[in-house]
Amino acid sequence: MSSSSDLESPRGPSGAPLPESNRLRSNTVRDPAGLFDVPTDESRTLKDIVANLQRVPEPLINEPMPDPFVLRLTANSPGGARTAGLWLIATTNDQPFAFRLYRFVGGTWVPHMVEGKHCAIFPEGKLPAWWNAGELDPLSPDLPRDLVVARWAPEIDVRNGLLTLHYTARDRAGILRSAYATASVIDGEWTDHGFLDINVRVKDLAPDYPGGPVGENPVVGMIDSHVAATLDAEGKERTFLLTKVDGNGLQWKDPVTQERRKASTPILSHEFRQEADGRITLLGQAKVLLTNGPHHDGLIEGQFVVNENGQSHLVYSAGFFGNSEYRTYIARLDLLENKVMDERLLIDSESRALGGQWNGPGHPSLVRLGEGVYAMYLHVWRNGTEYGKDGDQRKAIQRHVAFRDLEGRPCDPFLVEERFS
Repeated sequence: MSSSSDLESPRGPSGAPLPESNRLRSNTVRDPAGLFDVPTDESRTLKDIVANLQRVPEPLINEPMPDPFVLRLTANSPGGARTAGLWLIATTNDQPFAFRLYRFVGGTWVPHMVEGKHCAIFPEGKLPAWWNAGELDPLSPDLPRDLVVARWAPEIDVRNGLLTLHYTARDRAGILRSAYATASVIDGEWTDHGFLDINVRVKDLAPDYPGGPVGENPVVGMIDSHVAATLDAEGKERTFLLTKVDGNGLQWKDPVTQERRKASTPILSHEFRQEADGRITLLGQAKVLLTNGPHHDGLIEGQFVVNENGQSHLVYSAGFFGNSEYRTYIARLDLLENKVMDERLLIDSESRALGGQWNGPGHPSLVRLGEGVYAMYLHVWRNGTEYGKDGDQRKAIQRHVAFRDLEGRPCDPFLVEERFS
């Protein structure tokens, strides 16, 4: 594990310690609630958050924003002072562009415009050729088009003077792939490097799979890439790509009992290094970091790592994404030992932090605001809506997670709006 002294130093969006050249300076941005300026030296406290609680969360943007990811850049980040501040991207489903960029300006989120156009990481007319163009998922041929053509779960990692976008897309055979692209500035241009060769086969997850229309042992999709980092005993930073095996996308009936079955959804950990040209080299075999249990309703996904109080924490979601079943857990994590411990529920549809207006909180991303205080971004469903009858109407909201109490003492992480509502 990383040393406690390292884990107290400033961190990038992946939770990894920042090199001196990338650490935050004295520039100022405004916080996502629009209540007061937040110096980028990360100086907010839990008392600040509690004094300005937003009891009922409102959407960051009044349009669907599944899988929201928020990134803070500084004047020392790739792109320089022009791009300093908070940025937001999200899933864009079957749009002719992918991953439009939003910036936090003057207390609100606004489209990032370039030459009069809303800038996207992959603009219209420049989508990678390997992306799905309507070819059906061989494991789930009845999926609606927005899920077939979707580009999902974008996250940007800042490392070694480079921005790396990790995302999910289907290939021309309909298979979900974990892919990545790199850039030296967030509003482009981005170089797509294609997908990583990390997909597994069904019988690695379910040895008793009887086979089906797509073969005896088909490839299973990968989704929700997230980069986490820690220091080893020699003080060397090691980076890991965490991805979810989309086993819930394959269902079948047991030939004897006729019981409906589906594969598990392990989160895999791939150690990697990134070359100077941005290309990723995987180191060794993947390890299963965590897999779903009976209390997860068939799947876990949307993993995100936070390092605080000398400890890594894994935040992740479970349940069906499209209604009130979706919820988010937190657990302690040891990346080097490949262990997840002490899992507990962080937020679900009954949480007071949702103000009685929302349900299905999931797919978290977190941004550090101060010692032990984080903004957490989630997507939710407005009460009365769900995917089955309304299509994808998930909205992005912000809540807070604290790892320190009101006196600044380290404590077990908790949802601020839940405790102080």
